[in-house]
Amino acid sequence: MYRHLLWMMLFLTIAATALPGGQAVRAAPGYDIEVVKTGLDRPWSINFAPDERLFFTARNSGRLYALNITTGAVQTFSGLPPAGFRAEQEAGMLGMELDPDFAVNKWAYICYSYTDSGNRRNRLSRFTVNPATGVVSGEQILIDNMVGALYHNGCRVVLSPDHQYLFVSMGDASNPSLAQNLDSTGGKTFRIFKNGDIPTDNPFYDNGRLPRSLIWTYGHRNHQGLAFHPTTGELWSTEHGPDIMDELNVLTVGDDNGRRYGHNYGWGWGSGPRYCLGTVNCDGVPDFMPPVAVFNADSTVATSDMVFYTGSAFPEWFGDLFFVTLKTGRLYRLKIDNRTIVEQEILIDNQYGRLRDVTVGPDGFIYISTDETNATLLRIRPTLERPYRVQLPLVMRGE
Repeated sequence: MYRHLLWMMLFLTIAATALPGGQAVRAAPGYDIEVVKTGLDRPWSINFAPDERLFFTARNSGRLYALNITTGAVQTFSGLPPAGFRAEQEAGMLGMELDPDFAVNKWAYICYSYTDSGNRRNRLSRFTVNPATGVVSGEQILIDNMVGALYHNGCRVVLSPDHQYLFVSMGDASNPSLAQNLDSTGGKTFRIFKNGDIPTDNPFYDNGRLPRSLIWTYGHRNHQGLAFHPTTGELWSTEHGPDIMDELNVLTVGDDNGRRYGHNYGWGWGSGPRYCLGTVNCDGVPDFMPPVAVFNADSTVATSDMVFYTGSAFPEWFGDLFFVTLKTGRLYRLKIDNRTIVEQEILIDNQYGRLRDVTVGPDGFIYISTDETNATLLRIRPTLERPYRVQLPLVMRGE
């Protein structure tokens, strides 16, 4: 009996630790938070490739990396940053999306900041990334001369569920009036084909006239999170508020007796410093779309990227929305019914500092990157199974 109890205690002690290569911290019953890797070059956008490595852009250095989450090995790609690259304050190497056929065509869509004749700009390009040679080459510019500044450069990039379209967010470059101006790239969401062509059914299409022909929605301050709902196919977004009311939005187009229009999310309407926020100061906003929720009415949490959970490791979370925050260092989980939040939970609450990006791995675990010069990659995985329930000291149980 004594030997059997010792065996159970040994098993439970092992079960409370991380998988090889990680450190585990018990967060709550049902899941653990692990430190996968430290000392990373300030990731801004993280995406898993078909070889199950985590590719990420580095905001400040302008480089592209691939991390083997099993061994911890990091591959640094040459060929970036491109000529004219600028890294200052919130500008740098930003959003990145890997093509669904990346294993074959090796295409990566990357948004980055640059300087042209002393003018601050942002650009979306397609690059060819060769893991065998470690080289990035063949830049094809898809959207150029997007307005830039020290702050509010966007720029998140996602592919539509049918893999036809790229959606790109661009901030207001610290100039709220640009968000309401259809002749400016500031404060907009853009929709293009993967080769850079402009869909003629875009709501403001005007014989290819730029930039209005690119625009899907407008009236944004700086939306740095984009994700498609796995069931409805709607595009959701997180958006920074000034000092209150970070927003959670659904980015859609409307139809008014045959008039197709992109919704206006209000920023830049009225007078400063807060303009239209949430549903406050929004009277008279044309084609206005109110947010699903704000965080919060009297403060900001500084929302960053988001993902809908579609993995298999946490079946009870399927379809839930996860987003991370910078100022408050949080990971939120939202259960959504249609466009209504029916459940909210904070899984991480500033234990690791500022959080920049979140994604779901091929293992179904949730991966989160911190926002710092020597950044950390975290993951949330199910608590290891325990075959016996025995009363042990808390340190043994890992609670």
